[in-house]
Amino acid sequence: MPQELFEFIGKLVAYGGGTVIIAYGTFTLLGKKWIESIFQKDLESYKRKQNQELENFKYNVNSLFSRVSKIHEKEFEVLPEIWTKLHDAKDIISALVSPLQSHPDFNNMEEIDIRKSLENSKFYEHQIEELVSSGDKNKYYMERVVWHRINDARTTFSEFHKYFIRNRIFLTSELQEQFGKIDDLLWESLVSREVGEEAKGDMGGYGDALNLLTYRT
Repeated sequence: MPQELFEFIGKLVAYGGGTVIIAYGTFTLLGKKWIESIFQKDLESYKRKQNQELENFKYNVNSLFSRVSKIHEKEFEVLPEIWTKLHDAKDIISALVSPLQSHPDFNNMEEIDIRKSLENSKFYEHQIEELVSSGDKNKYYMERVVWHRINDARTTFSEFHKYFIRNRIFLTSELQEQFGKIDDLLWESLVSREVGEEAKGDMGGYGDALNLLTYRT
């Protein structure tokens, strides 16, 4: 629009002479300042807009970085704890399913020694009495102690499993997958051991396999 206006004034100059030239010069000067003023305002508006967009971008980047940093900080907190719980569960379940089970030779022990050996164990008082009076003390002990060990394994595995489920969101997808596989293997080993003992027909005072199958969750 300003360019068309100047062209129109230029034609007036060609036909109007000196008076028009003076008017044209004045208008040109004022028009130039007017255009520069508008340009300056547009430039300042553009700068403000760019600065605002830049600030918004910086805010979004900082927010994202903050969230990522917190997740990584939580991962460093979770990993040592989950690793410890995993080792505890692995050790107790490995010992439970091992074909090599060691125990004292109760058949060749005096009653006082049997009682002393079991005083800090998880055997109930009535079980100690039954063992002392049993014809095959070793057999009685092995049939009962395995259920105490299974119960301990349940508790230890549950601590690992629940911690893993609650905190896996803070682990990388690769770590989630690896811990998940180990979780499944330990669980299958624990279930297999209990089902195997139940198949022998002596529950030792504990629940059935269905209880264990629902214990994981």
